[in-house]
Amino acid sequence: MSKNSVFLLFFYAWCDVVLGVVLPGSSPGSIVLHNNGREKIYENVIGNKDGFGRSLISVNGASALHVSSRYDYYYTLVVEEGGVLVDCAYFDVRNSYNGVRASGGVCGLSKPLNSDYDEIAQVYSNEWRSSIFSFDTREVIESGEGRDFLLGRIGEVEIFDRYVSADALENALPQKIIRSRSGCFNFREAVGFPVLLDKNESGFLYLDVLRSEEPMLLQRMGEQDLKDIAVEKCP
Repeated sequence: MSKNSVFLLFFYAWCDVVLGVVLPGSSPGSIVLHNNGREKIYENVIGNKDGFGRSLISVNGASALHVSSRYDYYYTLVVEEGGVLVDCAYFDVRNSYNGVRASGGVCGLSKPLNSDYDEIAQVYSNEWRSSIFSFDTREVIESGEGRDFLLGRIGEVEIFDRYVSADALENALPQKIIRSRSGCFNFREAVGFPVLLDKNESGFLYLDVLRSEEPMLLQRMGEQDLKDIAVEKCP
């Protein structure tokens, strides 16, 4: 099976999980769930709030929410028992402590959608900035030479952020690198979101790779998917 076929299977599998249709509501800031002939209105979930812009988008063809200010936060939605739940929360931010880009996600949240949903990814991003993305970047700044920083593992596959130069660090533009026993792979300019499951302390389970921004398409890659491509010679 080709890699494109694998991606399409994942794409349609993700879409099939979502039941019902979520559309903008008639009142400002609202969205409406249309499900089995019924409607459920959620107030104050889109539009501006406290300096954040919030909009209804799609991720892999399914309804999702995008919250933007200086940084970007994304929330995928699922419908269960006639209501909308937040399934995954992604963040793409910058760490003020060391200047690095911090991108990641937490799935399996199953949190009922309400007007405060936009705080979910912000909480996780703050936690990750003080832990996973808290590595020391002084060597890159002082020497100007690039370096790989280990973020964690998906099974036997290691995930790194590579800053090729001080300029890349200054502009928060890492390259996502994976390394297995067979070799390496560089995703280069593609944004990768390492993903944890909520309350799972065993480490990352997936790398969700951003393949398109409009519409937003994420390619979910597990350990075996990453092993299949991590066969290039490591530098």
